[in-house]
Parts: sequence; structure tokens; C-alpha cells
Amino acid sequence: MTTQESSPGRAQAPSRGQDGADDATVGHVVVGYDGSPGSVEALTWGATWARARGSALTVLAAADLSAAASTGTPSLVDGVRAGQERLAAEGVSWVRQVHGGIPRPGAPETRAHVALTSPAVALVDASEGADLVVVGNRGHGRFAGALLGSVAFSVTAAARCPVVVVRGGSDRRPGPGAPVVVGVDDSHGATDAVAFAAEAAHTSGAPLVVLAAWTTPEVRAGGYAEPFGRELVAWARRNAVVSTDIAVEQARRAHPDLAVEARVVEQRPAGALVDASADAGLVVVGARGRGGVASLLLGSVSHATIHGARCPVAVVRRPDAPR
Repeated sequence: MTTQESSPGRAQAPSRGQDGADDATVGHVVVGYDGSPGSVEALTWGATWARARGSALTVLAAADLSAAASTGTPSLVDGVRAGQERLAAEGVSWVRQVHGGIPRPGAPETRAHVALTSPAVALVDASEGADLVVVGNRGHGRFAGALLGSVAFSVTAAARCPVVVVRGGSDRRPGPGAPVVVGVDDSHGATDAVAFAAEAAHTSGAPLVVLAAWTTPEVRAGGYAEPFGRELVAWARRNAVVSTDIAVEQARRAHPDLAVEARVVEQRPAGALVDASADAGLVVVGARGRGGVASLLLGSVSHATIHGARCPVAVVRRPDAPR
């Protein structure tokens, strides 16, 4: 195991494992760890994902030193740093105990990484060189910095790679009896979400459910909500159907043997995704949609899904999305 530390300004994701293998050849998963039960669940989930793909795994512990440094007490700063090193090493030991490390021959082993900055900044910075970031949605909020729900939301909003949020008690994984559910609309972001979801389903042996939600368009007139005419209602539903058709074709083109189901529901998007999470192993959403009537991938929808889902949620941002 190697322990790495960044300056307070940025957390640099390690580029090579102990054996010198290039992470880019095997993938790289970063898990935020603060010792809380939620972060243990996130670490277990992330380690399982990495193991299935032969990916490098980094256990990241972060603490913002600004408060400690302002006291002018070197021993306090050293104590915070030492505490994070112990946490990161503890996380690595947990992975090795439960999973036996990364079994793929030649793959970099699980390692620790310490960042002396806020957890959200550290994880967003680490996402620059990662294929996946995994966080818990609840931490314990101690001085050294924890992966609170606000951190999970910050990371999903700004990360440069997909982020999986593992909520407390909801660490299910995709498999034959636990489908991957992906929310789609007609935005470009849906294409990236479908690509991620299809790969996740294919690797885990899970079926893929492509879900589009639509609601009756409304206008506000004189203080009353009035439905549009029948033609616009039909348009809203047809737009959702076309979105699922395109997504299903994309998924089957990438993985011809993948079992894919299309669902079109008349429901609010976030509610549809939360309902679908009841028997899912993973729900996948895009970070941004086009914001129109049939949009399923709005930022507010992804946040609501993370908050209410009963399984882990993956948020997939477009690589060129603004930060």
C-alpha cells in the first residue's frame, strides 16, 4: 500500500499503482472514506465494483486544514494529517479483509490517498483521473471532515467522471435479480447515462431497464392550471416513447446479448425513478437535461433521486459539461 498526500490546494489522484501498472489500462475507482458507517458501505460497494472490473482502487481520506492551520499550532496540523493517514490505511485494510484486494493479475493494488483539503474538493479533483467516484450520502461531521450529504451533492454536481452515491442501508448491487435502471429523455446527457448503465448491466449480469417519464403539459392562466389540448398530451407521451426507443437501440448495439426493457410512465421523473429503485441494483441519471416538458435528467431530478432512492444512484455528467 502507498499513502499519498496532497497540498491543501488540490488532491492529485495517483497515476500509477505500486507495481507500476498504468491506471488507464485497467480503470480507476476512487472512494471517499471517513470511517463512518455510510462510508464503509460506499467503500464496500466501490471495492466490489473495482474487483469485478479489475480496476485500481484508491481509498481517499480528506481533511481541510484551514481551521487547524489558523491556530498556528504545528502539532494540531500534524495530528489532523496523521488521523487522515490512519483512516485511509484503515479503509485499505477493510478492503483487503473483505475482498482480498484486486485479484486481476498485474492490476495496481488498493492504496490509500490523503488530501489536505475539503472532502468535496478532494473528490472532485480526484475525479479528473478516475473512471468512477463512490461516496456515501451520510457522514458523521467531525472536525477532520466527513462525507456528509452536502458533500455527495457537491461531488455529483462537479465531478469529471460518473459518481455513485451509496445511501445508508441501500448498498445493493446490480445483478440478475436487481436491474440497472436508467432515466432517459431526448437530451445529449441521456446518451452518456445509457452508455454507463448498459456497461454496468453487462458487467454485472443484470438486465437493463430504460425508463422515460412524462406528465401532461400545463399552463398557468388566471391562477389555474389548465391541461393543453389532446395533441400536446399525445406529443409528450410520444416524445418519451421515442426517447426509450433510441436508448434501447443504443444499449443493444453496444451489448447485443443484454436484456433490455423499456418503460414509459405518466409520472413525475423523480418519483418514477424512486419507485423503480425499489427492486433495482442501481439507478443511473444524467446530471443535466434540456429542461423541457419531457426532461428526466434535470439537476433537481438527480438530487431528488439520490435523496429518495432505495438503492445506489449513479450520476453521469457529460465530459464537456460546465463545472
